[in-house]
Amino acid sequence: MKKSEVLRNLLIQDKLIKLNLGLLEGLIREVKPDIEESKIVVEVCLEEEERQNLLKVLTDFEREFTELINQSLDYLYDLYEIFNFEITFLSSLPEELEREIERLDTVNSINSRLEDIVKLLESVLSMVDWDEKVKVILTPLRIYKDVLEHAISFNQKLGRNLFYAF
Repeated sequence: MKKSEVLRNLLIQDKLIKLNLGLLEGLIREVKPDIEESKIVVEVCLEEEERQNLLKVLTDFEREFTELINQSLDYLYDLYEIFNFEITFLSSLPEELEREIERLDTVNSINSRLEDIVKLLESVLSMVDWDEKVKVILTPLRIYKDVLEHAISFNQKLGRNLFYAF
C-alpha cells in the first residue's frame, strides 16, 4: 500500500473516532435534560399507575444509558490514545502502520458500542402497552435511536472506504 493510502486511512480513522466521540459527548449532555422534560410531561399527562411505571422506566433508562455511554466514551478515548500512539510510533514504517490500522478495527469496535446503546433504546421503545401518549413522550429516545443508527451506517460507509481508493 502506498504511503498516501496509509495516510488517507489514518485520516479517515482519526476523523471517525473524533466524530463518534462528539456524538456520544452530545448524547450524554442531552439525556438528563430530555429525561427531566419527559418526567414533567409524564406528571402532567398520565394517570397514576401509568405515571409511576413510566417514571421508573425513565429513571432506570437514564442510569443505564448514561452508564453505557460513559463506558463507550472511555473506550473511544482509550482507542484514540492507542491510535495516536501507534501513528507516532509506527509513522516511519507504513507496512506496520497499515497492519495496526487493520488490527484496531475501528469501525467495528465503535459500531459494536453504538449497537449496544441502540439495543437499550429499543428495549424501552418496544415495551408493550405503551399508548399513544407514552409513545409521544418517548420521542427523544426515538430520535437518539435514529441518530445512532445513522452513525452506525455512516461508520460502515467510511469503513468500506478504508483500504480502497475513493
